Amino acid sequence: MALVYDGTGGIFTRLGALIYFQNAVRTHQANMKTLLANVQTEYVAADAYMIEQLNGMIEARIADAGSVLNDIVAAGERTVIEMCWTQAQSSTNNPMPTRDIESALLWLIRQMDLDAETIKRNIVSTSSTGAKAANNGNGSFVYSPKQPASITATPTWFPNIRTEIMEARCIADAQGGAMTAGSELFRISGGFAYPILDYRAPGGTGVLMDINSITASVDDGARGQNILVNSDLEDWTSNIPDQFTVSTGTAGTTFLRESTVVARQTYSMKAAVTGGLFKLRQQLGSSSGTLGRLVPDTCYTLGALYKKDAGATGTLRLALEDSGGTAIVDAESTPNIASLSSSTWTLLSAEFRTPKILPTTTYLSISSTNAVATAAVYIDEIFVAELMSVAPGGQSVGVICNSSNWTLDDQVYTVFNNDVAGGFATGLDYLFNMFNRGLTLPTAVSTTETISDTLIA
Repeated sequence: MALVYDGTGGIFTRLGALIYFQNAVRTHQANMKTLLANVQTEYVAADAYMIEQLNGMIEARIADAGSVLNDIVAAGERTVIEMCWTQAQSSTNNPMPTRDIESALLWLIRQMDLDAETIKRNIVSTSSTGAKAANNGNGSFVYSPKQPASITATPTWFPNIRTEIMEARCIADAQGGAMTAGSELFRISGGFAYPILDYRAPGGTGVLMDINSITASVDDGARGQNILVNSDLEDWTSNIPDQFTVSTGTAGTTFLRESTVVARQTYSMKAAVTGGLFKLRQQLGSSSGTLGRLVPDTCYTLGALYKKDAGATGTLRLALEDSGGTAIVDAESTPNIASLSSSTWTLLSAEFRTPKILPTTTYLSISSTNAVATAAVYIDEIFVAELMSVAPGGQSVGVICNSSNWTLDDQVYTVFNNDVAGGFATGLDYLFNMFNRGLTLPTAVSTTETISDTLIA
């Protein structure tokens, strides 16, 4: 017998009724403050003592009104556990090892994937990214909101990312010599997080974690740091950067070491005007390249700094690729040389999630796909680094240095917005704390979800 999703006795019909009940209670709790404000307008300051108890006890009474939410959660958990457990016993390809809510939710996610069932997505977006005007560093705050492929067959953005300003503030710089320049320490912070059964929930992530800025000056770094070697392009042999191999082009002609136009330290790479193409690669997980390697189903950033001579044209490609030159998922950046600046260094990066199954052999490659023309272009500070997760069901973030070092109290931020338009996506987060579990049911990539939010009634 197949799992019944909707209609009489359907799991989402039942969950929809519980979410409707839950929403009504939360709305009532929020309205109590509005009702109190209406009462307060009828009293002047001299008479305010008459409603002193009402004023002082309102938060406690709001909490009392929400006590039933615990019972709604218990009913929701029991419904999912029992219905999934019953179906799992007859399943030949989707076992449920234990009779608890975590196992039941994982079973339900897999079963929905098998049956091509989806709920409506919440749409998450970013409205702005900025930096404090007085910053000394000129780098970037970057993020990847994609959920793991291990959760659903068609991963998209996590649906319960919180609406908030997420800020990165430098709390220790390299001026005292305690850390490598470019890897300054940043504190990531988000908005205040309310308990999931609080009527004001969810609020923000409540994240407070420390990470180092990403710099190519770190070789084969730990999590959150550059995993390449000599990608700051400081060590060369016969115009070839050490730990890189040449696939296309001629060292000293198509590309060569540059010591005048540099972003950081002493050298960069110059791609000269020859009419020909070039390609350099560094193998990951290899002593001839870097021992650093990618982790499957994990968020990363890759990028570099670029600058051109006036009038330069062409197209570059920075990518993580397999042995045949095919990019790993969307792990590539293709700068148009004409759009680069001739006066300042431009930091460009691409954020992505690695697939569950990685190629046996992987490379970092830097190449030209349309030949450099008219004037030269310069590349410096190439990096690949893991982004750090702010929560099991939240985005992964990083801070990247540019040509100028970060200093104490530099700040960068991004504003995240969630339209909470998916009734089940939002309601199930309140029921089962999906954000902190790092779980999400399969959501429709378009507007064709199979399980309608009209069941929330």
